[in-house]
Amino acid sequence: MKTIVYTIACVSLIASARAVEIKPRGAIVVPESETPDSLLQQADKVFQTKDYQAAFDQYRQALEQARTEFNRSVEVEALSQMARMNLLMARKDEGRSWLEQAEARATDSDPMGWSRYLGVKGRFEWKDGDLAAARATFDDLYTFCHVNALWGRAIDAANMLAIVSESTDEQIEWSRRGIEAAEAADEERWLGPLWNNLAATYYDIKQFDSALECYLKARDYHWRFSDEQGKLYADYHVGMSYRAKGDHKRAGQWLRPVLAWAERIENHSVIGQACEDLGEIAIAAGRKSEGIELLQRAREEYRTAGFDNSWPEVWENINERLSQLGQ
Repeated sequence: MKTIVYTIACVSLIASARAVEIKPRGAIVVPESETPDSLLQQADKVFQTKDYQAAFDQYRQALEQARTEFNRSVEVEALSQMARMNLLMARKDEGRSWLEQAEARATDSDPMGWSRYLGVKGRFEWKDGDLAAARATFDDLYTFCHVNALWGRAIDAANMLAIVSESTDEQIEWSRRGIEAAEAADEERWLGPLWNNLAATYYDIKQFDSALECYLKARDYHWRFSDEQGKLYADYHVGMSYRAKGDHKRAGQWLRPVLAWAERIENHSVIGQACEDLGEIAIAAGRKSEGIELLQRAREEYRTAGFDNSWPEVWENINERLSQLGQ
């Protein structure tokens, strides 16, 4: 499997220094810009930039302000997101302690806090490999968000259900339900990742025509809403799909610019994948020596990207392929 799910990144907003306003009667009031809710919103924006440590620190500020003002809902959301940041930074045990604190404070009478907690709980179950528990949690989240008209979080739940579902039919169904929900709610920023996930499912079951169609739709939204990395991956997936379909001419037209782009920004993952695809195209065209050279470069780029540890399937496949070619 050579598919990558790439998520949307947004502009970072940095929290300003805290200040207080002294009212005539002597009461100290936190300005609107520094309320628990505004601090939480700022943290969410930092999180979308994928600076997870900075986001964790910002969520901690929201947590502290929420506790000062006895805002239990924001407290639960901040605790949940602090757990998620640790999960994303490969500090699962530390994150679990924050999630336990969120669980102790969460209640389903608070839609915002409860939905945020369920979304993070399901992700921990997913990363623990307990897919049955993750499916149950995300299904509960999807239903809860529909009942409470939390459309963005319902879309997130559908997206996660597409990822953790056991059968291909379920993955496709949840992907399409997520897409329909995003379109109905005018949440276009979700459509890049949602079409991407559906494309990846079709690619994995070797329905390459459907995969290409979905990757092209995903690309439209990534080019509207994603950062440079998102756009790069979107273009790579189109080229990858053309190669899988056997349309090597069009594949090359996409993959050669992708390789040059990835080289400019030093994205070793995409350099490796583009080199592997271009190497196979060269071999198929009878240029074996050129193809082997590209595959060897792909292996080195994968090593630099850490695939020998983080993506063993790809690492093993490239080594096996080179071995078949006598390398």
